[in-house]
Amino acid sequence: MIKPWLFDNFNYPWSPDPTKFDTEATQDLFDWHLDAWELAERVGFEGVFFSEHHYTPYALSPSANLLVAALAQRTQRLKLGVMANILPMHNPRRLAEEYAMLDYLTHGRLEIGLGRGVDEREFEREGIPLKETRARFQDGLRLIEEMLSKPVFTHTGEYSNFAETSMWPQPRQSMSERPPIWVTALSPETVDWCGEKGYNISTAFQPTEKLRATHDRYRAAARKAGNPAGPDSVMVLRNVYVAETDEEARAIAEPALNHMFGLYKESVVWKDIENTVPEGYDTEFYQSFFRPFAGSGPMNWETLVDLGIFIVGSPSTVRDTLLKQAHELGTSNLLLWGAFGTLSKEETMNSFELLGREVFPALREETVD
Repeated sequence: MIKPWLFDNFNYPWSPDPTKFDTEATQDLFDWHLDAWELAERVGFEGVFFSEHHYTPYALSPSANLLVAALAQRTQRLKLGVMANILPMHNPRRLAEEYAMLDYLTHGRLEIGLGRGVDEREFEREGIPLKETRARFQDGLRLIEEMLSKPVFTHTGEYSNFAETSMWPQPRQSMSERPPIWVTALSPETVDWCGEKGYNISTAFQPTEKLRATHDRYRAAARKAGNPAGPDSVMVLRNVYVAETDEEARAIAEPALNHMFGLYKESVVWKDIENTVPEGYDTEFYQSFFRPFAGSGPMNWETLVDLGIFIVGSPSTVRDTLLKQAHELGTSNLLLWGAFGTLSKEETMNSFELLGREVFPALREETVD
């Protein structure tokens, strides 16, 4: 069975000028997004993952675990999480305590997603050197696992130390019962590390051909370490929009995606990818990763569709493309970024309805080997 998940980065759809921030419109935006996430349960999404970003109109979810708590009270079945909490930006002890609380507030539906982060400007504003992010991430994740798995834990690390300590509340699910931890894995080093440690991975923003090589690399590292790495262990993020025809879908989605990726380029993409890559980040990989999104002007739509990064069209077009990619990539988890940029409430919900009615049944009937 191929499971469709919903991703929402929660972009600000109006002027990025902070002096023109519209509080009334933003209140409406929060309200209708909550309605759309409720609809996600009714149309058959497996779960919802939110995103974490700071100091940017690219995302209105700097504290995304609050969205998990809010939506948990309005749904019964959806699995809920953040893809991903940027661990170096947090006190890992605080995150572990939030996960334990959310385990109860969601009645065991919590999914844990964590990432190292690549947003240079966010780390600069927090005073965190980028060269420290990998060590902070790995040390923090080890502490979180110790806190969630042991009634009394100790921890000795580079950035935090605990003598014998207990967490209150302890999580509802034991480590053997809870869902596996998801890690947003981009660089080859992180992919190898996740395979060796037995973490699930989520990948994004790369051509299908490159992602196939990434997944093969992950599976090889996992097998070498004796860890399972089947289709359920990987997840792929794709921007998806559905309308009655290919032409209508493109007419609606293209300006919305241009707005969203304009914000992405401003807040995330490194300014000089050809000459300056931060210390601690793989130069060749990140130059290749960011290159399709660099430069001025609107996105090269045709290129990103051809690369498989945008999947926009009629129900049959989207269904066939998603099925093809799931098999090519060996994944049974498709993370669909279905609300983005300037899409309205009506446009978003129409797409969700079409996905649920005409795309999801075919996905759920399909088996990926």
